[in-house]
Amino acid sequence: MDRKNEPILRIPDTVREDVLDYRRNVTKFLKGETKPVSFKGYRVPMGIYEQREEGKYMVRIRIGAGMVLPFQLERIAQLSKAYGNGILHVTTRQDIQIHEVDIENTSDVLEGLLEVALSARGGGGNTVRNVTTCPRTGVCPQEQFDVAPYAVAAAEYLLQDRSSFNLPRKFKLVFSGCSSDCAFASVADLGFFAHKKDGVKGFAVYAAGGLGSNPAVAVKIEDFIEAEEVFAIAEAIKRLFDKHGDRSNKHKARLRYVLAMVGADEFSKLYKQEMDKIKSEGLPYKTPEIRDISSAYAVTEGSGENGENVFNVTDEKTAGRVTIRLRLENGDIPADDLNKVGQIAAEYGQGFVRTTQLQDILITGVAKQDIEKVNSALKELSIDVFGNGSPKVVACAGAATCKLGLCLSRGLSAAITEKLSQVGVNSDAVIRISGCPNSCGHHCIAGIGFQGRAKRINGKLAPFYDVLVDAKTTEGDARLGQNIGSIPAKRIPEMLAKALSGSGGLIEQVKNLIDEYSDISQPLPDDYYYDYGADEPFSLAGRGPGECGAGVMDVVRVDIDQARTAIKQSQKTTDAGEKNRALYNAILASAEALLVIFGLEPEKDREIFAAFAQHLIEPGWVNGHTQELIDQAIDLRMGDKDSIEALTPQIEDMINRIEKLFLSLDANLKFKIERVVQKTCSDTSEAANSVADLRGVVCPLNFVKAKLALEKVDVGQTLEVLLDGGEPVRNVPESFAEQGQQILEIKNNGDHFCVKVLRKK
Repeated sequence: MDRKNEPILRIPDTVREDVLDYRRNVTKFLKGETKPVSFKGYRVPMGIYEQREEGKYMVRIRIGAGMVLPFQLERIAQLSKAYGNGILHVTTRQDIQIHEVDIENTSDVLEGLLEVALSARGGGGNTVRNVTTCPRTGVCPQEQFDVAPYAVAAAEYLLQDRSSFNLPRKFKLVFSGCSSDCAFASVADLGFFAHKKDGVKGFAVYAAGGLGSNPAVAVKIEDFIEAEEVFAIAEAIKRLFDKHGDRSNKHKARLRYVLAMVGADEFSKLYKQEMDKIKSEGLPYKTPEIRDISSAYAVTEGSGENGENVFNVTDEKTAGRVTIRLRLENGDIPADDLNKVGQIAAEYGQGFVRTTQLQDILITGVAKQDIEKVNSALKELSIDVFGNGSPKVVACAGAATCKLGLCLSRGLSAAITEKLSQVGVNSDAVIRISGCPNSCGHHCIAGIGFQGRAKRINGKLAPFYDVLVDAKTTEGDARLGQNIGSIPAKRIPEMLAKALSGSGGLIEQVKNLIDEYSDISQPLPDDYYYDYGADEPFSLAGRGPGECGAGVMDVVRVDIDQARTAIKQSQKTTDAGEKNRALYNAILASAEALLVIFGLEPEKDREIFAAFAQHLIEPGWVNGHTQELIDQAIDLRMGDKDSIEALTPQIEDMINRIEKLFLSLDANLKFKIERVVQKTCSDTSEAANSVADLRGVVCPLNFVKAKLALEKVDVGQTLEVLLDGGEPVRNVPESFAEQGQQILEIKNNGDHFCVKVLRKK
C-alpha cells in the first residue's frame, strides 16, 4: 500500500467488531426490543449523541492526533450530505462531527467511516476519548520533537482494550511538543510534555487535570520518562482511574476527583503501585508500532516569499515551507468545501489536513511559492476561511443542539464577530465561549472566557455569562481563569469592542470595564430577555440530562434508583394493593439492574427473574435466600399470596447487595468484591483438589499462573481454574492440552468459566 493512503490511526480489530455489531443493536432498538435508556448506554460510547431536536443525532468521529487524509475527508463529506445536514463541525478536541442524522442511518454512517479507517467508537461516554496533540506537531519550529507518533500509538494501544470504553467517566490524553502547551496537556487527565534528556526523546508527565465544572490543573507525576514508556504510563493511570473513580456519582467521577479525594501524595503512591505491577507482570496487550507518520509526507525545502499581508500563513521548521490556516466560524464547514480542502492539501501540502483546538483547519507543508495558488483555491470555497484579522472566537454548540446548553453560545459568537468587524479591530486574541459550565468551549483556560448561565431578573429569566480572564496553559505554570463578574449576554459584544479599542492589554481593559457592564441596577431592555438568534423569550426549555457520561453504569443506576423509589412508595401508602405492587416492583427492578452487564435485557418478568437466578444467585453473587424472595414475589403476582409486606427488610437487603455489587464493577464489568457463596465447577461431593481464581488476569499471564498452580497439584489430581470469557477461556485450556494435561470440563458459570484440569505429568 502507498503509505500516503495508509490510515494515520489504525483501527483495532476489537473496534471493528463493535462497529459492525452496532447495526444489530439499532435494529433491536427500532423494533422496541431494547429500552431507550439501555440503547443510550450502548450508542453513546459508539460516538452517537442525541441532539436537542428529538430524533436527530450527532456522530463524533475520532481524528487521531488531529490528522485526516483527503480520501477520508471525501467520505466524511459524502456521509454528511447523504445522512446529515451537509455541514461538518470541527471540535475543540480535534474531532469532526456529522449532525442531524436519523437513528436508523447511524449504522450506515459508522460502517461508511470504517471503510476508510475512521471510527466514532469512544467519541462519547465513559471512554478513552480522542488523543490530541499540538495542531502543528512535526512542523513547528519550537517543538522538541514530533509527538504525533506517540499520540497515535497510545490511542491504538488503549483502543484495543474494551475496558477503555467503560471507565468511571471520560478519560482524555494530550501530547504537547513543547512547554508552550498548544495542546493543553496541563489540564488533561493525562498529559505528556516532550523533552530531550542527553539526546533521548521523552516526556514529563502530568495527570488528573480536566475542564468541565470544577476544573483543575494537572499535577506532575514524572519528571522524565523515555518516549517508549507512554504505554505503561497510560495503562497505569487508566487502571488507577478504573479502581478509584467514583462510578456512583458521574458528577464526581473524573480522575481529578480521585486526586482531590486522596491527595497528591497518595495519588502518586497509587500510581507507583500500578507501575510496579506493570513492570513485574508486563503490559496486557501488544504495544503498537511507533510509526514516523510524517516520513510518508515529508517535504523538501521550498522557496519564495510569504508576500505582504498574508495573515493566514505561519513559517514551518523546514525552510521555505509554511502552514496555511483556514479560519472556520464556530468550527463549521460545508461538506463540499471540506472535500475540496482535502484536494488542495493533496496537491500543494503534505498530503493531509489537520484539525485544531481552535476549531480551525490547517494545510501544512505548503511551499512559499505556492501560497498564492493555495489562497486562490481557498477563495473558491463557498465560505470565507480567511477572516479579517479580528480575534478568533471559539464556541461550543450551546443550547441550539446540546441538551446541557443554557445559552446560545454560537449566537453570541456571531454577534461578537460582527461587532468586532464593524469597528475594525485587529488582534490575535482568542475569545472562548461555553454555553454552560461544562467547558466544551474551553472558557476556563482562555485569556478571555465566557460561561453561560441563566439569571432571573424581576421574575424573568435572562441569558448571562460569567466572565473569566487571565488563564495560562504552560508546563509547570498553568492556571485557570479568574471569574471577575457576570454580565448580560447582549452587552458582551460592545464590551469587547470597547476593550479591544482601548490602550493597554485586553485582559486589563476587560477588568476595568466589568463593573460598568455588569451593573443591572436599572431595568433591562426587553431584548435582554432574548438570547442571540432566538425569537422566543429566554428559557431552559428543551434542556435535559447530557449524554457525555452515558454508559452501562447509567443504565444500572436507573434500575437501582427505581427499586429504592418503589420501597419509599410502599412505605408512604396505606393501601394494601398499592403497597404490594410497589414492593413487587422493587424486587423486579433490583433483579433487572445488573443483567445489562451480562449483555441481557429480558422484557418479561419471569425472564428477568430466571436470568437473575442464573447470573447472580447461582454463581453466589447474592445470597441464596434471595431465590425464596423472588418465589414469593411470583406467588403474589399469580394470586397465590396475599401480601409481601413482611418481606420489606429482605427486599431492602437485596437492593443494598445489588448496589454494592454495582459500585464494585470495574472497566471490564467484573465485580471486585467477594461472592456471598464461593463457587467452583463441582459439587462438594466432587470437589477439586485445588482452585486457582484467575478472573481478571489477562493472557498470557493467566496461563503462567495456572501452570504454576497445577505444578503444586500431585499427578493424578485435579485443578479448577476460574477464567474470564474470550481469550482466557480459549487459550488456557488449549495450552494445557498442548503440554499433555487432560481437560476434564469447561463450564460456563455465567460471568466466568471454570476449567477442570487433570494433571497427567
